[in-house]
Amino acid sequence: YTSLILVLLVATVAFTTIPTKSFAQQEGWIVKTSGAGSLDIMLEQIWTEDGTARFKISFLQPNTTTLHEHQDYDVLIRQGGNQIFSAAAEINQPLIHNAEGVITIPLQPFQFPQNGDYTVEVQVLGLGFPPIPINPETATFPITVTPEFPIGLIGVFAAVIASSVLMTRKLNLL
Repeated sequence: YTSLILVLLVATVAFTTIPTKSFAQQEGWIVKTSGAGSLDIMLEQIWTEDGTARFKISFLQPNTTTLHEHQDYDVLIRQGGNQIFSAAAEINQPLIHNAEGVITIPLQPFQFPQNGDYTVEVQVLGLGFPPIPINPETATFPITVTPEFPIGLIGVFAAVIASSVLMTRKLNLL
């Protein structure tokens, strides 16, 4: 009986301390209007199995689903007000020009450093071709990164329940 409890205790500690992947609470896409209303910006979160993320960004004509072609922009990820990523800096440029109206960033999936609250900021810096500079307009998307429920924990719960049933039966038979 004591050895069974010890095995269950060790299994519980082992499975509950396994590092888990991170995923954002929000799923699907979110649409926000840029600061002065020049564009609607749709952000779709794309999560991978290893807990990294990419973002598909669509620049839309205001109040429509029609893509807006040709804009200069940057995408920032902030944690607690501190910038931890810039799409333009990733390619060593001050800004990025997009011709088609849809882009997926970053080039390599982004690993959030820890669970918590983040913001993805899409900054529009110019419109048209050739680009006409505008006062920067920003659309801000809040993201909360949370750990995935560890699948091993389900096994631990099942083992504890099964052991409890077996021990109850054994004690009733004595």
